[in-house]
Amino acid sequence: MANLFFTNTALKMHILNNGVTKEKIENVISQDFKGKEDFIKFYLAYDGVFFNEGAVVSIEQFEKDDEDEYYELELESIYRIDQIQSIWEAIKERSAGAKKFMESHIPFAGDAGGNDFFIEIPTGTIKYISWEYEIEEGLIGVAHNFKDFCLSVEPLN
Repeated sequence: MANLFFTNTALKMHILNNGVTKEKIENVISQDFKGKEDFIKFYLAYDGVFFNEGAVVSIEQFEKDDEDEYYELELESIYRIDQIQSIWEAIKERSAGAKKFMESHIPFAGDAGGNDFFIEIPTGTIKYISWEYEIEEGLIGVAHNFKDFCLSVEPLN
């Protein structure tokens, strides 16, 4: 199953738990979004992943506005399904703007600095927020969908 989501053979990762049931996934993530089938396949196989030696996600394929800039975002882990709900609730408490943002976004991964990756509902687009800024300034588009996100994960150099 790993090759369906992570194709870089040098990537070191620790699977946090074996997969969970589709029912459990649907209980936490009831919203529909593009690419949800791949999200479910992932969680049926893995209930969270920790990248032992660090990982990065390139946003070059998604953010093509400035050809001179190349962005990589650090990735520490993809959350366990039971973490998603608690993180979702905690983010809503940050501010009125964060509460509004969470009406259309699902947190699913994070970096070592406490920043989060989200799936936008219903587009399935993956976004990242650097929490040291307001949502508008800290929001970055990352990938077109969950599977593209996973396929873009590379080892931290």
